[in-house]
Amino acid sequence: MTNEEKILDLLSKHDEMLSQVQTTLTKVAVTQENAVIPQLKLLAEGHETLLEALAPKSRVEQMEEEIDLLKTAIRALSRDVAELKKAQ
Repeated sequence: MTNEEKILDLLSKHDEMLSQVQTTLTKVAVTQENAVIPQLKLLAEGHETLLEALAPKSRVEQMEEEIDLLKTAIRALSRDVAELKKAQ
């Protein structure tokens, strides 16, 4: 086999490999477009829904402060009730 024939054979093999790579790339692109991207969009929509449903952090912090205040008030009232019961 001459050098020219070897080069042509090598080029032919490279063309074949390039064609296979292109086919694979097309399959990946189609899969991405038809399966992956729609699923990512659904995931993003679900994430947005969750974010909308969650209370803002400032509101949660405010509620925690209110709960702490209520706990303190309940403890004080419980002590007062206990003292009143003892006094009877």
